[in-house]
Amino acid sequence: MKRFVVIGLGRFGSWVARTLHREGFEVIALDTDEELVDRFADQVTRCVAADGSDPEVLRQVGAGDADAAVISTGENLAATIMATLALKELGVGTIYAKVASTRAAQAIERFDITGTIFPEREAAERMARRLSSTTVLDYIQFGDQYSIQEMAIPDAWIGRSLRELALPRARGVQIVALYDVLTDHWQVAPDPDSPLKESDVAILAGDTETLLHLTREVDRRRARD
Repeated sequence: MKRFVVIGLGRFGSWVARTLHREGFEVIALDTDEELVDRFADQVTRCVAADGSDPEVLRQVGAGDADAAVISTGENLAATIMATLALKELGVGTIYAKVASTRAAQAIERFDITGTIFPEREAAERMARRLSSTTVLDYIQFGDQYSIQEMAIPDAWIGRSLRELALPRARGVQIVALYDVLTDHWQVAPDPDSPLKESDVAILAGDTETLLHLTREVDRRRARD
C-alpha cells in the first residue's frame, strides 16, 4: 500500500489527506494545531500534533518510507522550506508544496521539489477557461506547456473520422477519448475510422496554446453562425 505524508491540515491539506485516505492509501498527517489534529484524527491513518519541519519527528512517524509528501503550511514560506529540507533529508523523493504566490513558487522550486501547487490560481484559470469559451467544458493544465481539455465537437468535425482529420499532424493535438452524452459510452483510444457525432465530447491533449487557438477559432465560427 502506498504511504503519503501531509504536513499542514488547513483547508487544502486536510482535503488532500482525507481524499487520499478515502482512496485506500495510508496517510500520515501532521500539524502543530492540536485542534485540527483532533478534528481529522479519524479520517486519516495517523494524525500527529507535531512540527512537520523536524526531521526526527518525521522519522519517528514513518515519513521516511513515504511514497510522496504534500506540504500545506499556508503562507508560511519558511515552514514550507524547512519541511522540504526535512523530507529530503529522510530520502522522500516526491514532494509537492502548496504556495500562496508566484514568488513563493519560485523560491521553493529552488529546492528541486517535484512540483508546486497554487490552488487559487489553478482554480481561477480553469474557471476562466470555462466561462470564456462556449466550446471548452473542462480544462486541466500540465505544467506550463501542455493541457487536457474536454471540448464539444466542432461543427466542422462532425461526420468526419479522426483519420480524416489527422489532428496530430494538422493541429498538433490528439483526441485521447470520446464520450457520447446520449449513450453514456466512453471510447478510450477511439476508433480512427468512426465518424464523429454531434453528441460526442472529445478529450483532447496537446500544447496549451494550440488548444487555446483551436477553441477560440471554434467560438468565433459559432458566433458568426
